[in-house]
Amino acid sequence: METDDCYEVSDNDTEILVVDIEKLPHFLNIDETLDDEVDVFNMTSLNMLMLLGKSGKKDTEDDNIHRLSLAYERLSTMPKILIQELGSLIKILDISNNEFQNLDFLSEFKELTSLICDHNKITANTVIPYLPKLELLWMNHCKITELYPWARKLQQSCPNLKYLSLMGNSMAPSYLNGGSLYEYLQYRLFIISLFPDLKHLDDRAVTEEQKQEAQRMYQKPFVERLMQKTQTKLPTYLRNVSDRVSDFVYTAPSSFSRPEKNCIV
Repeated sequence: METDDCYEVSDNDTEILVVDIEKLPHFLNIDETLDDEVDVFNMTSLNMLMLLGKSGKKDTEDDNIHRLSLAYERLSTMPKILIQELGSLIKILDISNNEFQNLDFLSEFKELTSLICDHNKITANTVIPYLPKLELLWMNHCKITELYPWARKLQQSCPNLKYLSLMGNSMAPSYLNGGSLYEYLQYRLFIISLFPDLKHLDDRAVTEEQKQEAQRMYQKPFVERLMQKTQTKLPTYLRNVSDRVSDFVYTAPSSFSRPEKNCIV
């Protein structure tokens, strides 16, 4: 069924009906008009009904914010039509409560500043593409079991994070999963040492004292600091070589590098 108000697209075996959100009341035979003050996602989804349109707010800074919510859609891959049509526009992406394990598609979301991917099948082996504009990352209750070298790779992929939450993963210790206070502090300071701009980690704000202690405990070697400053200017293939050399010269905390026992539980 294709009209001026909607059209069908297909991605593999999935058919999606795309509807202009401004014409949604007419499509659903609703006479009432939408309140102009209602904040509507630039794109959201209702099962297989996709709504495309502008935010309902007018003349505000929010007009420049493009958001996409695909939470609770039982997705394991990102539909190609969404990548093609919205990849270059989306700044806030919510894919929580799905079945994602591969996040390679994020390489097409170059303007992304916020990513919410709680309750997915993401593991320590999941590769996160380079996202230099990403400032907020929620990755709670996934399947990440190893802090190192995963955290080191996260730093390389998302060097400008300001808000990070990893609660509910076994590598992020707390009293809820049997972690001791020492293990919690060790984990927290190690993460803080990797992200100098971090303002909030898990459920607590990052203090200046914690930043100072983190740098004292996990001061990076000179070679790694030099690589960190230059690698963002390198092409991808050279950045990968730099990452391997950096992993070689960087000595992880002893409790993170013992394969027989993961200290962060």
